Amino acid sequence: MIIFVVTPEHPYTLKAAVKQSSGLKLRIATYDQLFGMARPPRATYVFTDLDRLPMWRVRRAATVYRQLRDSGARVLNDPARLPSRYGLLRKLYRHGINEFDAYRAEEGIVPARWPVFLRAEGEHEAPLTDLLHGWDETLHAIESAVAAGAPVTSLLLVEYAAEPVRPGLFRKLSVFRIGDAYFGANCVHEDNWLVKHGTKGIAPPELYEDELRIVRDNPFKVTLKPVFELAAIEYGRADFGLVGGKAQIYEINSNPHIAFPTEHPSRYRIESVRVFKQNFYEALATIDTPAYTRRRKFGLFGRRAAP
Repeated sequence: MIIFVVTPEHPYTLKAAVKQSSGLKLRIATYDQLFGMARPPRATYVFTDLDRLPMWRVRRAATVYRQLRDSGARVLNDPARLPSRYGLLRKLYRHGINEFDAYRAEEGIVPARWPVFLRAEGEHEAPLTDLLHGWDETLHAIESAVAAGAPVTSLLLVEYAAEPVRPGLFRKLSVFRIGDAYFGANCVHEDNWLVKHGTKGIAPPELYEDELRIVRDNPFKVTLKPVFELAAIEYGRADFGLVGGKAQIYEINSNPHIAFPTEHPSRYRIESVRVFKQNFYEALATIDTPAYTRRRKFGLFGRRAAP
C-alpha cells in the first residue's frame, strides 16, 4: 500500500491516480489524519504539499517522518530537508544549473537582470504581476501586493527565463521522480510566457509528435536527476523550459496534479498520455509496500492494527 499525505484542500490532485490504479493499493490521507494515527498501517508514505504547510506543521511532519522511518516504513520526501521555492531557485543558480536568480522582496535587492515578475511563495497560482522592467515599477508592484494583503515575507522577485518554442508559442516540459525512477511527462503549450494550464490543440502536429518522443525516450533524465537530488525530493514533478537549448528549472511540485485525459485533437498526445500513465504506475510499483500475507495484521510499531 502507498499512502499519499496531503493538505486537506488538495487531495484532488491524486484522485485520478487512486481511482484508475490497477493492482496497487493507493490511499490519500491528510496531515491531521496521519498525525492522529495511533497505529499507522504498514505502507509506503509519500509526504507532499510541504510548501503549503506553516513551519510548525512542517516540524511536526518531520518528526512523524522519522518515527515512520525508524519503525521500518519506507517514507519519501523528508520534510526537514525540502527547500522552499526561493531556496531551491537560489541553489540552482549557485550551482550553475539555472541562469536566472530569485530575490526575497523584503531584502530590497535590485535584480541583476530584467525583466522580473512578482510571485507569492508557497502558492501554485499565477504570478502576482506581469513582467516588470525597472526598479520603480517593481517597488510599486510590491507595495500594491502588500496593500492587498500579501505578506511581504512571502513575496519573491524572479528573473524572467523563457523562450518560445515557435513564434508566439511557449512550452513547459516536465520530468517526474518517484523513488529511483525518472520519467518524462506531457508538455504544456500556451501562447504567452506564463505557461501553466495550456490550451488544448494549440501546438502544431510536429510538437505533439516531439512530445511523444520526450515521454518515450526521457532525454532529460540526466539533466534533471541532480536537480531532484539537490532538492532532496523523492516524489514530485520538475517543471522547466528550454532557453538557448539549456533546461531552466522553474519549480519542483511535490503534489502535482495527476490526470490521464483520453480526448485530444492529436493522436500523439493520446499516446504520450498512455505511455506516461504506464510509466507512472510502474514507478509506483517500485516503492510499494506489500501488505502482510499472514492472517494477523500488525501496525508499523509491531502492535496489532485496528480492524
